[in-house]
Order: sequence, then structure tokens, then C-alpha cells
Amino acid sequence: MALSLVALSFGCAAQSPSLQEFLRNQEMQRADLLQFQRTIAELHAEKQLLQRDLGAARASQARLDGTLRETDRQLHDARYIVDIQREELAKAREERERLAQASQDAQTQLVELGRLRQQAEDAERERARLQAALDAALSAPPKADPREPKGAGAKLSIAPMVERKAALPAASLPKQNALRTAPSMAEAEAALGKIIVRDGDTLWDLARKHRVSLRSLIAVNRLKSEVIVPGKELLLPEPAP
Repeated sequence: MALSLVALSFGCAAQSPSLQEFLRNQEMQRADLLQFQRTIAELHAEKQLLQRDLGAARASQARLDGTLRETDRQLHDARYIVDIQREELAKAREERERLAQASQDAQTQLVELGRLRQQAEDAERERARLQAALDAALSAPPKADPREPKGAGAKLSIAPMVERKAALPAASLPKQNALRTAPSMAEAEAALGKIIVRDGDTLWDLARKHRVSLRSLIAVNRLKSEVIVPGKELLLPEPAP
């Protein structure tokens, strides 16, 4: 009996450190559990913060996407406006070139008109001079021939007047009337389909003279400008109807 009590007391004494260690381990596990719970709470809070940041980032991305779409639309509109402005600029340049060509043609026509007006004034003065000479010749009384009888003077005095009247227009005709009787060099060249530029000639004069259009004359001879030099040989297009 005593021996069993000693053994029991010895076993209890042997088991008491294990209980303390168990209790200590339990306290440590409980502390670890509390630490784990605190860590889980912190992670949960951090998760909520990350979710809020993610939501804010998604909202910011949505705003950026909207801004990008608006920027693309504005860029497309700007390109469309630039294309329209380029077309308008090209049309304005063509219109300016056309107006410059029309102004140049108008200046050429004004120069030609002035030259024609000067020629008309010269022709009118020449005609007035010839008419005055003709009137003076017709109004001058014929001189009586002393060798003829007085009675026949009235009848025979008509003959010298008729002779002067018939001879005076032939002697006082302008050069243009004399040129009409025979073909001129320009008409001969026109009959061959080509002309030779002379001093003072312009494309406008030649086109009007030979009854062809200025554009067709330039196109047939492949001229790059309206400037021509004397001695140049030009081809004549078909006359305008």
C-alpha cells in the first residue's frame, strides 16, 4: 500500500510539468489565435481599402475612356474641317489664277483696242484728207483752152473734169483698197495653214485676223505663254465657224 502511494505520488509529480507545458502551449496558441484574428482584421481592412482604390481607379479609367472618345471625335471633326479648308483653298487658288488670266486677257484686249482705235483715227483722218482733196479737185473750175472756139468751150470743158474725176480716186485710193485687189502675204500664208510672226504681231491679233480662237492657236502650236518673237512660224487651226 505504501509502495503504491509512493508510486502514485511519483507519477503525479512526473505529470505536473506536462500539464504546465500544455497550459503554456494553450496560452501561446490563444495568443497566436488573437494575433491571427488581428492579422485577418487588418487584411480585411486592407482589402476594403484596395477595393475602394480599385473602384476609384475604375471610375478614373471610365472618365479617361470618355475623354479619349471625345478627343477622337474632336480630332475627326478637325480633320474633316481641314480637308474642307484645303478644298476651298484649292478652289480659291484656281479662281485667282483664272482671274489673273482674265485680267491679262483684258489688258491685252485693251491694248489691242487702243491700237485699233488709233488705226481707226488714222484711217478717218486719211479719209477726211482724201475727201477734202477730192472736193477741192471737183470744185475747181476747169481752165479754158485758148486754142478752142468759145462756143464749144462749154461742151468740151466737161471732158477734162470727167477725166480728173475718173483719175483722182484711182490715184488717191488707200493702200488697203490696193491690197484688196491681190491676195496679201498673210492670206497666202493662211492658205498654206501656217503664218510667220512679224514685228508688232501678238497672238490676239493673229487669232482675230485669221478668225481662230486664241486658245486653239496656243494649243496647236503648244505654246507655254502668249509671248511670241518675230520670225517664228505658227500653225493655223481650223477657223471658228
